Amino acid sequence: MKLYYGNGSCTIEGSARGVEIRYRGAIEIEDKTSDSFVIAYKNNGILIFPLGEGTLNDLFDYTGEFKILSVIVADNNGEKVPTTIHRVMDYTELLNTKSEDMTTNSEDLSSSYASGRKVAKTSLKQPYINNLNTSGHDGGLYFSNGDKYDGYFHIHLADSAAMTEREHTDNSQDLYYANGKPTKNTGIPYGVVEQMKKRKIQARKNRRRY
Repeated sequence: MKLYYGNGSCTIEGSARGVEIRYRGAIEIEDKTSDSFVIAYKNNGILIFPLGEGTLNDLFDYTGEFKILSVIVADNNGEKVPTTIHRVMDYTELLNTKSEDMTTNSEDLSSSYASGRKVAKTSLKQPYINNLNTSGHDGGLYFSNGDKYDGYFHIHLADSAAMTEREHTDNSQDLYYANGKPTKNTGIPYGVVEQMKKRKIQARKNRRRY
C-alpha cells in the first residue's frame, strides 16, 4: 500500500481498514473518511479505525506542521501490510522536465512540512463520535456510583472519554468501566476493542476453512 501526504492532505492507496501514523509537528485535523471510520489522536500518534464496513482512501486534510515518521496499516483481516510513505509537494519532484527548464528557486525546493498557518497543538475539527448506543456492545458502561448505564452516549476523541447523551451537552455525565476505571485516556474508545477481537476471531475461522 502507499500513503501520500503533503499540501494539506493525507490519503492512502489500497484496501486499508486501519491506519496508525506517528508524526512530528502539530496540526488541525479535518476528517475526510466516511461515516464507517473514526480518527483519534494522542501523543503524536493518529489512529484511524473502522466502526462499519468499507476501506480507506481519503484520510484527512490538515493545517499546520506535519512530518510523518512511520505508519502501520491493517487490511480486512486485521493483518499488518507493508506500506510506503510518499511526500507529495508542489515542486519539481512532480514535474517531468529538464533541470535547465526549472524556474523554482533552489531554496524553495526544501519546503517545510507546514501547510497553511501554524497551530499550537494537534486538534480535531470533528472532536466527537455521536449517537452511539450501549445496546449491541459487549462489556458495559457505568456511572461513578457503580450503576449500569444503558442508552445513548458519545465519545470525546481527544481523550477517549465516554459520556451520556447522544451529543455533548451541559447535562452530559462521565461514564466508567465495570471496575470503576474511567473511560478517559484509555486509548481506543469504548466498543472498538471488542469489535477488533471479533474481526480477528472471524478471520482465524475463515483461514481454517481453506
